[in-house]
Amino acid sequence: MAKAALMAKQESFNSFMRFFAKNKNKIEKLAGEKIELEFIYNYSSEKDINFEKLDLNTMNSIKVVNKFKDLLSNSKIDIIIDLSQNEDVKDYIIQSLKNKKNVITSNKKMLAENFSKFKRLEEKHQVKIYYSAAFSPLPLKTLTDNFFALDEITEMNAILNATTNFILTEMEKNTISMKETLEQAKESSYIEENPELDLGGLDSLYEIVLLANLFYNVNVDPELVKVKGIKGITSYDLIYAAELGYKIKLLTSIKKENENLYIGVRPNLIRKNNFLASVNENSNAVEFVSSYNSKTNFKAKNTDLALENLLILDLINAVKNNNKNKINFDLETEIENIFDLYHNQKRVFYIRLQLEKDEKIIEEIKNIFSEKNLADLILHDNLTETPLLPVIIITKKITEKDLEIILQEVEKLKGVLTVNNIIPVKAE
Repeated sequence: MAKAALMAKQESFNSFMRFFAKNKNKIEKLAGEKIELEFIYNYSSEKDINFEKLDLNTMNSIKVVNKFKDLLSNSKIDIIIDLSQNEDVKDYIIQSLKNKKNVITSNKKMLAENFSKFKRLEEKHQVKIYYSAAFSPLPLKTLTDNFFALDEITEMNAILNATTNFILTEMEKNTISMKETLEQAKESSYIEENPELDLGGLDSLYEIVLLANLFYNVNVDPELVKVKGIKGITSYDLIYAAELGYKIKLLTSIKKENENLYIGVRPNLIRKNNFLASVNENSNAVEFVSSYNSKTNFKAKNTDLALENLLILDLINAVKNNNKNKINFDLETEIENIFDLYHNQKRVFYIRLQLEKDEKIIEEIKNIFSEKNLADLILHDNLTETPLLPVIIITKKITEKDLEIILQEVEKLKGVLTVNNIIPVKAE
């Protein structure tokens, strides 16, 4: 019999236990072994776990412990399931691995920032950390472990943050501000406790770092990726993009070329007929390009049950693998260099400037870009009632680091007030 302990707060505990109790027979059949949840460590100091909120027979066997070390010292516990979603549980995970406990977690920030340390502990103590649920609702780890087992993923573009997708969809549909849409997201419990994780692109960053590690058996430092989220995007950007035949989505991307790996997290302009442009509301999607299957698309709607399902899938795998022979955990890779995608690879960019209303300034800007043969299109909105003039530039292919140098020259022009947005355009 496999025995597990939970590290949880009240809300996550309730949700997980309902799912587990409802599917217990099916879970044990798939695992090939009985599973008991023996202990729970209440991570929150605000209140105790309230068992009266759950009318489940399985509650009778669960004991609450007040100290995490009480779980570690119990030799009966094989698996620790982290439901806390807190950023500061790293030490608990380290202690669990050192005490030969397998760990299940969806805490992507902690995983991404400590991946190499956890891998070393796995090998040293012959245990594993399972993290399929970090990619909820898309079962990406399962897909890559199975569907792409003999294939190589050469490129991936994905919408991995359903919250930002909801916000951009609502902004475009209702022509409202990000602030108003953010309030809707909070009411629907779509957004993280710390909104910066969503709006700043950090949630997507941690996922793409873990996926790169998974795809190519590497250890990516999140600091290498010059992440940009959706802050600063306005309804005007969505309107202008639509007029040009695009939608704006926050994309996380991986591209492998020879022994180099490029990783990016940015809002992108995506052609309206593209699969990813059609993904709206509270949904996630991924587009794989691989050696054998060319292009493969997957889409999933974000729900609480998707997270519970992936946590349980990891529990089943942890039980199955608990008694297997020694596994080689070495990080072996042919990847030599890891770069930020947009900063180092050439592509087309959308730029929005704010100018004083003066046609001479536009001509000066055109001259700067035409001298370098870098502008395909410059539009300006003369209909705006403000004293400012929005100008939209679509560049030819250029790296972001080279574009930034040109924009420094543009910003020095008298009458140029701000460079509001620099957004890559996804290649067809």
